[in-house]
Amino acid sequence: MVNDSVKMVEIPLEEYEALKALVVVLSSKIEELQAQNLELQAKLNKNSKNSNKPPSSDGPKKGNIKNSRVKSANPSGGQFGHAGNTLKLSQTPDTIIELVPLANCECGGAVHKNDKFTVRQQTDVERIRVLTVEYRAHDGVCQDCGKVHKSSFPDGVTGTASYGNNLQAILTYLNSYQLLPLKRTCELMRDLFGLEVSQGTIVNSANEAYEALEESEERTKEDIIASETAHFDESGMRVCGTNHWLHVASTKTGTVYSIHEKRGKEAMDDMGILPRFRGTAIHDHWKSYLNYALCAHAECNQHILRSLLYLYEDLNQDFAGETAALLLRIKHHVDLTKMFGNNENSLAQEDIDIYLSMYRKILANADATKAETPLEARRMLNRLAKYEQETLLFMYDFSVPFTNNQAERDIRMPKAKQKISGGFRSEDGAKAFARIRGFISTARKRGKSIYDGLRAVFNGEATEFLYPIHEPTST
Repeated sequence: MVNDSVKMVEIPLEEYEALKALVVVLSSKIEELQAQNLELQAKLNKNSKNSNKPPSSDGPKKGNIKNSRVKSANPSGGQFGHAGNTLKLSQTPDTIIELVPLANCECGGAVHKNDKFTVRQQTDVERIRVLTVEYRAHDGVCQDCGKVHKSSFPDGVTGTASYGNNLQAILTYLNSYQLLPLKRTCELMRDLFGLEVSQGTIVNSANEAYEALEESEERTKEDIIASETAHFDESGMRVCGTNHWLHVASTKTGTVYSIHEKRGKEAMDDMGILPRFRGTAIHDHWKSYLNYALCAHAECNQHILRSLLYLYEDLNQDFAGETAALLLRIKHHVDLTKMFGNNENSLAQEDIDIYLSMYRKILANADATKAETPLEARRMLNRLAKYEQETLLFMYDFSVPFTNNQAERDIRMPKAKQKISGGFRSEDGAKAFARIRGFISTARKRGKSIYDGLRAVFNGEATEFLYPIHEPTST
């Protein structure tokens, strides 16, 4: 039954068709806007855990960031069998204080001390003592011919008053290793040593170290060039108020840093390592690295996993979750083989064939519907297919690590320097810091004392400190 209050209106056929076409267009537009909205929402959800964004960009919502780290079954704190660092009793104490009981007992009897005693030691420091050495250079006259002979000052004793090598090593240690800003380094020297050291003195010490470390840096470069695998990375660094790039090349035993205005191939060429490197270069997907054809390349799978996490959780791409699970499965297999295998250098060929088939099947299934996937997902599919060898190289060659964590760890502390001090005032200061920090990182990797190493730098013995020449054993 039709409601009598409703009026029926006849619409001309042409107008009806126009409205119908408009509905189709608007529906299509709504779908397009919904897709754009989904993509924009996904971009807002990007953070350091699911993309290449730095942790500093995460903002105040860090509590909502998902961590891909799997919780260990071990309890927190030191693990069973962990060697502790308990302070031990010194066998050669500097001072011994004998504590004796009262001479008389409460009953009135005399108390006689026996040879039994309990030892407790307290280790402390006194105010650091500053030593000033005065050199007096005398002249002499030959009694026969009258020629005047002048005595010479030791190397490093220049000017009427100067600071010694040990103090310069401490200044460089505090500023370049402990990352204290210039002002706070001066305050520490005043409070602990009673010395009024200027900021210019610290800068001059860094410049002197920069010159002294040229040879040792070249030696470290040669070691990296000769290695089977090496890690490479780059990160922004503020110099003179503008953006520069801190480049790192590293292995387990050596680190070289370089500051450059450019991020790409020009900077890498100037660093002088990649143009001559013939091993396997591990890096992220920055295309400039792929310009070097003399070496093999391996992708950082940690970067890939972060991107796949974003595609799976925020863009609902099933292939991303499947690929991430497969990569982690292969990594687990590789880790177990390294741990329990018989010195294998790769997975068994039958295992490689299985994993390769699974990898390609995931990409093929996703590629069948690629036209319907967001642009970022299509890019990742193309990347995983094109750089299959570079992504999976860790299962073919066990000397190739799964990630580029070595370079990322090495670049972390120089970035902390920028966070503390805000950047470098001059290019010379930035370059000096990069070279000094490379020496420090190399010394640490080789298990050497940083302070002793910096003393060696100012004594002109930096290369010998890192790469000692062992005399052949006599037979």
